[in-house]
Amino acid sequence: MKRIWPGWILCALTIALLVYMVTVQGAAISASIGGLYLPDAVPLGHGPEAAAALHQAFVSEAAKAQAAGVRSASAAYVAMHAGSDLLFPPMLAASLAFAGFAALNSRRNQAGSPLSARIGLGLVLALAFAYLGCDYVENAVADALFGPPSLSRAFNAQLVPVLRGLTAAKFLTGALALMLIVALWFGRWRAGRKSHGEAV
Repeated sequence: MKRIWPGWILCALTIALLVYMVTVQGAAISASIGGLYLPDAVPLGHGPEAAAALHQAFVSEAAKAQAAGVRSASAAYVAMHAGSDLLFPPMLAASLAFAGFAALNSRRNQAGSPLSARIGLGLVLALAFAYLGCDYVENAVADALFGPPSLSRAFNAQLVPVLRGLTAAKFLTGALALMLIVALWFGRWRAGRKSHGEAV
């Protein structure tokens, strides 16, 4: 376990970045548009009415920001996707993959891993990469819907179901990967207790 400590540091940094994005960046953008939730933070995504209301809130706030000579919430949202939310998806995918590998190698005296555990790890890796793709494409679609260039055009309702599906898929793949990781660690814990009981 001592040799894999960089992986645990990566997990800690990923959690810290998530907290920063939610409590600082996301919260500030949401507050500036009347407290409306950003698409990234809604597990099932925004429906047509909610997305249209969000777009209008960005439009109204952008006009006020331009008059005040400050950066708009829409520009801040795109900047978040180009900054911290550009780093977060690969960091989370790598953290999920590491946690899965660590579960299979958590006991030095473990004589191999059962087939079910290896299959579980393979699913974790597949879900982690699926999450990564969904998050990146979701960010691109969200920028197309709510970025500064879109505020001068009519709301593109055709992109709403695309964004909603990507958001739901992002949360689903991430949640399933976490559930499998918990199952892998639980299996390791049970195997450790069983081997300890047999040794006694």
